Parts: sequence; structure tokens; C-alpha cells
Amino acid sequence: MSEQSQLAECAVIVAVLPEYREHFLHGVRRRIGEPGVDFFAGSEHLVTTVTSGSSSELGIGLLRNRAIAGRRLLWQHGALAAARGRRTVVTDLNPRSLSAWALLVLGRIRGQRVLVWGHILPRKGAAARTVPLRRFMRRLAAGVISYTWRDSAIVRKEDPDVPVWVAANGIYPSDWLGSEGDESARDRLLYVGRLVREKKPELLLIAYSQFLSEWEGQGQPPRLTIVGDGPERPYLERRARDLRIDSRVDFLGHVGDYDALRGLYSRTVASVSPGYAGLSLTQSLGFGVPMIVADDEPHAPEIELLSEVTGVTFHADSPSALAAAIDSVNSQRESWAKRRNQLVETVRRSYSADAMADGFTAAIQSSRSAVQGAAHV
Repeated sequence: MSEQSQLAECAVIVAVLPEYREHFLHGVRRRIGEPGVDFFAGSEHLVTTVTSGSSSELGIGLLRNRAIAGRRLLWQHGALAAARGRRTVVTDLNPRSLSAWALLVLGRIRGQRVLVWGHILPRKGAAARTVPLRRFMRRLAAGVISYTWRDSAIVRKEDPDVPVWVAANGIYPSDWLGSEGDESARDRLLYVGRLVREKKPELLLIAYSQFLSEWEGQGQPPRLTIVGDGPERPYLERRARDLRIDSRVDFLGHVGDYDALRGLYSRTVASVSPGYAGLSLTQSLGFGVPMIVADDEPHAPEIELLSEVTGVTFHADSPSALAAAIDSVNSQRESWAKRRNQLVETVRRSYSADAMADGFTAAIQSSRSAVQGAAHV
């Protein structure tokens, strides 16, 4: 954090800042200059598997997150102090954050410019009970920073006088995106994500077992590589043994290193999202790898990147449908290989860390408020 004599004009105060935000944070700082913005976050979210990266490596101020009401609500000790004296404050668009509500109310009282940042709708969609609360937060704010272009249209329709910027959920800089590797060396299927029940990794193991039992191709079938950690890992490793597929399944744990991930994707036929999809879709397409996605899950808004050009869908919760989708993509490798550059460009245009930093910086530096102008998209 900056010294008081050089207090940054903007404070970004959010629940967590995961390690994959590194390039975005550096991008915002480069665009604004020092000491133009300070970032603050706690160590873990209400869902304990969602955590911040190293505060020293990311250059963020650490707040103390306190989960209350059975981990349904969040209070961040130090959030109000971090906001004091700033021209602009950015906080979570999350009705479960009591700190965000407090910052919005105090912003109104003080005449401080407070923006909200996040998903316009929860993963459960427009029918979720928290939707009216999210809408109220947007109306209290001086503006909205949306994760997706599709969501920004919702704000423009419902609240045309509220400015909205898009900082699409990017991971890597534009020049880090791309497809590489020998097509003949692509020998695996890839899952990247937390190992938790709602991501349905067990469904993938069952489907992969069926895929292997029905394998009729030449040579060896692709291996299954699982990248990620979480409370379900011990069970999933036992499940792989029970299904007698453990010799063809690799559990690598958490992998955050860019070069290691790029190397994995360069050997991947397709990535798989057996449960809801989110940032893993952005990552996969950015490396030129199509994704197999369930057709009826509470996906994150990044699902707007999925099309018949970038991936395939299967009937949710059906191991046989997922096994068939795996077989389909694997048997059409040549067709998918021709689309790799197209997949990369889908992400590079608007879902890179550079594009995300551009949108976020525009929101911070704008002089617009909720009463001053139309949405900026």
C-alpha cells in the first residue's frame, strides 16, 4: 500500500484476488501509474477453496475476512479504513459482502465515487433470490464494471443512466496467448479447476472409463490429466482406482505456472468441464484448445465464448453423453486443429488480461457518475 503522503486516488477493495489476477493487476498499474491505485483483498472467500495469491507477489494490501451467519455473509476488517480519503473506490458486486454494502452507503453519504465490479447475475441466473439485491447495489453505485459484454447489456437495459464498463475476465496478456506443439503429440484430455463436488469431476472419471471401454481407435487413447486441488481429491483418486483407470489418469494438483500450463495445453486434444464452466474456458481457448461443456449448468458468464466453433456440449449429468462427446472430438482432431488460431483470436480480441486492464482503467479514470452520463461500452 502507498504511504499516506502518496495516498492513491483509487482503492480496489474485494474479497479475494487470486494469483491468476497477476497480469491484470500489473496492467492496471502500468496504465494508471504509481501511486494511482491500491488493491486490497482478504486471504479466502466464503467458499474456502477460493483464495488470494501471495500478497507480496501481487502487491496487495491484506484485509482480514470474517465469514459470519454460517459462511453466508462476509465482513472485511480494514475495508472502511482502506477507502478513506480516496476519490474512487471499487468493490465487489456481491450482496453477501456486508463490507461492500457499507462502502456503497458511506460513498453516498461522503459523496465518494464507488463502483461495483463483478458478475451482473449470480450463477443461478435471473431467477435467483439475490438478483434484486444485486440490482439495488448497482443503483447505489456510481457505475458498474462488468465481467462480460453480454452482462453489460443487462445493465444498459435495466439502468440506462448507470455507466457500465466491461473488464472481461482475462488471465494472460495478448502476446502470451497462442497455440503451439506438434499435433501428433496431443495425447491427453485435460480438466483444470478446483476439485469440488459442484464442478462434477467424478462425472468425468465415469465418462472417461466408458470412453476407454468403448475405444476402437488406432494406437493409445488420450490420457486424462486433472489439474487442480480441493477436498474431493482423495475420493477421486480412490474412484479412479475403483474404475480401474488409475493407470491412465494423472492427478497433478495445483499448477499455476504459465509455462507448465502452456506445455500441458500443447499436448491436449480437448479440455473438459463436466460441471459449470468459467475461467477455464477462457484459458483453454486462449491456448487454442476446444472445450467439452455440459449443456445445462449454472455456468459463469464467460460461457458467452462457447459456440459450435469453440467447443461442443453434452447432456448434463450423463456419463454416456460425455463419453460420446469425448469420442467425437478425439475422432475429429484434424478439423479442430484447423481452428486453433480462430479459438485463440476469440480470446485475444476481448478476453486477454490487456483488454481487461483497459476496461478497468477506463472505469477508474472516468469522471462519470451515476447521474452524469450513459453507459460506456
